[in-house]
Amino acid sequence: MKRTLPLVLTFIVGLIMVGEFFIPHHGYREMTKELLEWGVIIAAGAFLLGVVNLIQVNWPVIRERRPEWIYKVAMMVALVGTLIAGFIGGESRLDQGQGFKWLFDYMFVPLNATMFSLLAFFIASAAFRAFRARNTEATVMLVAAALVMLAAVPVGASIPGVGEYLVAIKNWIMSVPNNAARRAIFIGAALGAIATGLRVILGLERTHLGGD
Repeated sequence: MKRTLPLVLTFIVGLIMVGEFFIPHHGYREMTKELLEWGVIIAAGAFLLGVVNLIQVNWPVIRERRPEWIYKVAMMVALVGTLIAGFIGGESRLDQGQGFKWLFDYMFVPLNATMFSLLAFFIASAAFRAFRARNTEATVMLVAAALVMLAAVPVGASIPGVGEYLVAIKNWIMSVPNNAARRAIFIGAALGAIATGLRVILGLERTHLGGD
């Protein structure tokens, strides 16, 4: 029963939500809207379970002083501090001067910017390794990337007699081959999402139930 009931509920709810795109009825749309609102409520409960799981996983590491336990302490302090600031602020927590907004603007945003600035060095390193002209495909990618980067900066665009052609080539690369590749990736991702959704609805995919 523990496996059958979730599979049946998933099948029924999945069919109802798919039917929203094919049944243009006001009552049916109201029913799916109600189901979506319940989904938001369940997701909020999942966030609460995530906080509990976070504490259960990290507290033993702090208590037993395992390697890098001090980072766990910093994370727990940040978690508790953010929760307290959010509860104290209430509905006005996003107003100027409130504690929650201060934590977000002056702690989270700078830390996030720092993380992405460090990520730029890893991207540059990966690009250096990927752009080596080892074969024909890598050579094409190297030449295209060099042209796009050169035309995207003011120095390349202002080269006398060449800059305007570089910009035109860059625009063509971004609009035609790059756009075609992006669309192919999006179509493939959409087909994969549809296939995964059908497998879950039909009960073929049961990893979310703890099975294989």
